[in-house]
Amino acid sequence: MADSPRTGPRPGDVVANPLAAGRETIESVVVAFTLALLFRCFEAEAFVIPTGSMAPTLMGRHKDLACEACGEEYRVGCSQELDEATGSINPERMVPAGRCPNCAHQTQLMVAKGPQGYDRHRPSFGGDRILVDKLTYDFAEPRRWDVVVFKYPEDAKINYIKRLIGLPGETVHVADGDIWISRDGGQPVIARKPPDKLLAMLQCVSDSDHVRADWPQAWCDWRADGVDGCGWSTFDDGRSFTAACPEGETATLRYRHFDVSDEARREARTTNDRALRDGAAFVQPAGPPLPTLVDDFQPYNADMVEESHRPSSYAVHHPVTDLAVEAHLESRSAAGRVSLDLVDRGLVHRCDIDLADGRARLLVAGRPDAEAALASTPIRGPGVWRIVFANVDDELSLFVDGQRVVCDKPAVWDARPGAPPPADPPPAQPGSTRPTDLAPAGISATGADVTVRHLKLWRDTYYIGMKIVRNAGGRLQKAVSEDSGDAESGDFSFRLDDDQFLMLGDNSASSKDSRLWLTGHAVDRRLLIGRALVVFWPHAIPAPWSVTVVRWGGWELRLPCWPNFGRMRFVR
Repeated sequence: MADSPRTGPRPGDVVANPLAAGRETIESVVVAFTLALLFRCFEAEAFVIPTGSMAPTLMGRHKDLACEACGEEYRVGCSQELDEATGSINPERMVPAGRCPNCAHQTQLMVAKGPQGYDRHRPSFGGDRILVDKLTYDFAEPRRWDVVVFKYPEDAKINYIKRLIGLPGETVHVADGDIWISRDGGQPVIARKPPDKLLAMLQCVSDSDHVRADWPQAWCDWRADGVDGCGWSTFDDGRSFTAACPEGETATLRYRHFDVSDEARREARTTNDRALRDGAAFVQPAGPPLPTLVDDFQPYNADMVEESHRPSSYAVHHPVTDLAVEAHLESRSAAGRVSLDLVDRGLVHRCDIDLADGRARLLVAGRPDAEAALASTPIRGPGVWRIVFANVDDELSLFVDGQRVVCDKPAVWDARPGAPPPADPPPAQPGSTRPTDLAPAGISATGADVTVRHLKLWRDTYYIGMKIVRNAGGRLQKAVSEDSGDAESGDFSFRLDDDQFLMLGDNSASSKDSRLWLTGHAVDRRLLIGRALVVFWPHAIPAPWSVTVVRWGGWELRLPCWPNFGRMRFVR
């Protein structure tokens, strides 16, 4: 979860032709060279990701955006804009705007109607190119959470890529955004991700490095107004916070997730639809930002409706309580304590770190202190560390500088699928001592002089349960029936026979996967192609960042693009 290089377009950049004439030749040479190197090690094949069903893990055709209000970089999908028959842009399926996941600011992408109506500063790029290991599953069993390429069960000529969720002989339950597994009629147990998958599948909700000037600070000192004593202060508009607490005193910093109301967003959408027709100015949703629950909003799905009254599977955003908080902790104390906490349906899970000896205590909500999971960490005295505290899959985890801390016992609990979402959480006001999901993360310092920077809140991938679909106006819509599961809890079950696997997309709100296939929900073993290994060629960095190779007199030779090394990565 380290900060990624800023390789995307900035406001003001002009890209007249991102797919320059020489790009395909260069990419073909790179592909051939890469495959030649790998051929002696294993059998591999290159694939191009066409759609965003696995976003943000893998990108289909998309636009790179930098938020005009806070600077946060994100991507919106636009694979639907291409007409499959002609290869040209379909003006009826162009993406009008993107919405920042960090501050909710909306960026206008269209300046006019018609195929040429996109803002030329924000071009569309092709999907990720990946290498797939086609040999591994000949010698080893597929593992849960692998990213797998397989033949589409309803048309074997089409290749799909999804995450492997269910194994042969299991009954897979999708409930409350999590995956639950049972066998032979037994009680479902939650499927927990290994550490590398857990970190890779987290999605950023808020980043304190990117602050919107007209927006409330997401993190704030939690003292009530007028109360003296130790507290957190910021000198850079909420990008970092410092607390210097005497022995025995505690300062608490808490996170609140701000957004405008659904009514304001619907009104702005209607106004902007009219503005696009009449050539008027684009407007932002109006109204005061309010603390809201963290949900499964995915900025990649910019073309999807948000109005909750529409009967679309895309319409409703689901509250997410599987969260993680990240901070770069700088300690100037030889002793004291730093605590991180996460609220889950009004219950507080906590991690305490003793700065004197580095011992950490992970305490599940509702349990006595004696039952805390204990661990030793490298956090001792003065120093700087990157800390991640996660509540994911009914388990607490602590990571220090990217490594998971090993506890003397797991910090887990036995829940059941279908837990209700947070209901009418208490108000989130500084000074309140009542836990609320409207202020779901906190950092406290006791008897310590510390600074926290690069604060991030992450959410786990949220899987939406649905089984039966219909096509309405070109969109898949959920249709609940008596045999499709519990519509209230969203608990849907899928039984797998021998040599069958269940596949789901990480972008659950926009993935035609095992939940939605019309002729069955399983992938037979014979249809498996291989495991995704690496994104070896994301879209190249185009003209404004091109590189001069030779200059001679008044003439120069420039490469039309440059490899996007910052996004080349292993697929987790």
